[in-house]
Amino acid sequence: MLAAVSEEQVLYIPDGDTYVGTACTRGTWHEDGQSGGAVLALLGHVLEDVPTLTPMSLTRLTVDIVRPVPVGRRLLVEPEIIREGKKIQVVDFVVRAGDTVTTRARALRIRDRDVRPLDGMPPSTTDVNPSASLPPPEALEGVDHYEGCADFLRFGAELRRSVEPVDGVNAIWCRLRVPVVAGHAVRASSLAALPLDLVNLLGVPLERYQASSINPDVSGHLSRAPVGEWVALTGQTYYSHAVAHGVSMAVVSDVEGAFGVTSTSQILDPY
Repeated sequence: MLAAVSEEQVLYIPDGDTYVGTACTRGTWHEDGQSGGAVLALLGHVLEDVPTLTPMSLTRLTVDIVRPVPVGRRLLVEPEIIREGKKIQVVDFVVRAGDTVTTRARALRIRDRDVRPLDGMPPSTTDVNPSASLPPPEALEGVDHYEGCADFLRFGAELRRSVEPVDGVNAIWCRLRVPVVAGHAVRASSLAALPLDLVNLLGVPLERYQASSINPDVSGHLSRAPVGEWVALTGQTYYSHAVAHGVSMAVVSDVEGAFGVTSTSQILDPY
């Protein structure tokens, strides 16, 4: 339970112009390294402090984690507006731990406009909601009890997954358990960014195999922010053993329907 966490029950504690990741951010790929999902949630938080000329929201996020992001150290998140406009904005981020660059990212925001009252607007090509065909989150298995489960997925976020494919696709439900930054309400861009990294290893019960499969990147496209507490990811993971590469990809949906896609690359390493 969350009460077992000795640090404040948030992902990050602000410290001046920096952020310190708590135990709730800890991942599995590196000792005292943070989970990518936590880092993405932080980027979403900081993004909303970047001003825009008109109301805008996150529509694309591409993240490269070039070095492990340390737990418990001050992180400086530096945004830079690369393209400023009234219809689109492009923001680059660099995350530093001391003098070490750990993460590079780029966010695209597009202006918001309600066109529902207008005639002649093109509809979506399908109204199928992938999450509607899934068992509810409480009916799926959590990952908390697995040996080696990341603290991030035990205390910071929750992930429940289908043991077998549902209608031919692998599925997970995920949600945030704690605030992203102490003293701040959870921001829409954090909720949108968090699930994008959780597509990694979709459908792969890695504990059954003699290999690790680290994702160094995340790429996601979103039409809106999620609605409700839980977000569903439905898709597949593919490996090319000839080069020891992998890719996971998924549709992102919630109670109101599909609203994005996400993918990660993988480095497949045998033990």
